[in-house]
Amino acid sequence: MLTNDEKRGIEEIYTSAMNSSDLRVEADRPGDADVIIVAGWTQARIGGAMLRLHTEYDSTEKPRMADVEYFYEPMLHTAESNGRKLTKEERKNLKRRAHEKKHEFNVQQLSLFLERLKALPDVRQQASLQMLKWGMGQSHDPVTRSERTEMREHDAEMLKRLREAVSAAPEGSAELEAANADLVAAAAEVDGRRRAEAQEDFDRCSEKASAIVRWWLHQICPVCGGTKLQVAEGTNRHNGKACGGCDGTGKSEIPHQHEGRRVANWMDQCIERYRASLGQRVYGRQAAEDVRMGLEPTPVGASPRIRLRAPRVPVQGG
Repeated sequence: MLTNDEKRGIEEIYTSAMNSSDLRVEADRPGDADVIIVAGWTQARIGGAMLRLHTEYDSTEKPRMADVEYFYEPMLHTAESNGRKLTKEERKNLKRRAHEKKHEFNVQQLSLFLERLKALPDVRQQASLQMLKWGMGQSHDPVTRSERTEMREHDAEMLKRLREAVSAAPEGSAELEAANADLVAAAAEVDGRRRAEAQEDFDRCSEKASAIVRWWLHQICPVCGGTKLQVAEGTNRHNGKACGGCDGTGKSEIPHQHEGRRVANWMDQCIERYRASLGQRVYGRQAAEDVRMGLEPTPVGASPRIRLRAPRVPVQGG
C-alpha cells in the first residue's frame, strides 16, 4: 500500500498515466488525466514522442528470438536420419544455413513487434530529418559524391548561360520568348534532380535512423544478455571473463559509429528536455494543490506526493 512518503519520478508518473483506465478530470484533485493534459501542453513534442515510444516498448510483450541451435539441431537430425555422418564441411554449410534461417526468423519477429509501437514512425521520421539536417544522408562513396558535384556544377553553368541569353534577347521578341522557355524547362529539370537527390538522402537517413532507434530501444548485448561476462561453453555459468561481443560493457555496438552516437545523444537530450518541461508543469500543479490544502510545498525537483483518494460516497436517492 502506498503512503504519502512514497515518491514517483516523472517518467513513472507519465507511464502510469498513459496506461491508466481512469481518465476523469476533477477540479478538486489531480489525476492521470491531468498528467496527459500537461504533456500535451509541453512544447518539446519530439521528446514526448520518444518518451511515448519508450513507454510503449516497455509495456509491450517482447518478441521471442530464436538462437541458431533452434534451427541447426533439427536440420542436423534430418540430414543424419539415414545413418550417414556428415563431414566437417557439410556441418559448416549446415550451420551457415541455420544462421540464415535464424536471422530471417528474428527479423520477422522484430518487424511484427515494431508494428505494435505506434510512436515509432514519428520518432523515426524526426530522427531522419535531423540526420538530413546534419548532412548524414550524403553518400560516402567518393565516385558518387564526385558525380553529384560535377552535375551540380554543370547545372549551375547551364542556368547561368540561359539567364544571360534571356538578358541579351531584345524585349518583346520571339528570341526572348524562346530563351525564357528554355530557362523555365532547364530550371524544372534541375529542380527535379535536386528533389531526387534530397529524396535519396532522406531514404539513406531513414535506413540509418531505423537501425539507430532499434539500438536505442534495446541496447543489451545479444551475446551476454547484458551480464558483461562470458558463459562457459556447455553450461549456463559465467567464467569470469569479459564478454567478447561487447568487451565487457553489456551493450551492443551502436550502428553507424559516430553518426549513431550523435543521433542517440540527441534523442537522449530531447527526452531530458521533455522530462524537465513536463516536470515543471506537474510540480507546478502539485505546488498549487499543496497551497490549496494548506500543506508544506513540495521542494523543487522532488517527486510529487501521492495522495490516497478517499472512496466516493454514493449519493442517496431522494
